[in-house]
Amino acid sequence: MHCLGFALNPYFYDVNYLQSPAPGGEPRRAPNCDLEVVQGVLKAFDKIGEDGEERRILRQQLAKFQGKEGMFGTLAAKVDAVTMSPVSWWSTYGAEAPQLSEIAI
Repeated sequence: MHCLGFALNPYFYDVNYLQSPAPGGEPRRAPNCDLEVVQGVLKAFDKIGEDGEERRILRQQLAKFQGKEGMFGTLAAKVDAVTMSPVSWWSTYGAEAPQLSEIAI
């Protein structure tokens, strides 16, 4: 569940955040580029999803969020990702991914 919380925080996909070095000087990676995080997210979906169809929908909505498609790709969503709390951000921009938004909130 920790991986899911990390992966659904829009701040961790911000270009400026990703360009800043992590503690110890290591380069940062977006959550979807970290194998351990991706595996944790999929395990969480297995626990949360009631059936295979719901898990498929969650994966599709996650891909849309991570790919910054639709509302997720607007300039406002990108700006607000670093200024709003994750709950406020998902409440504002999560309408295109209602099941994922409910989990994020």
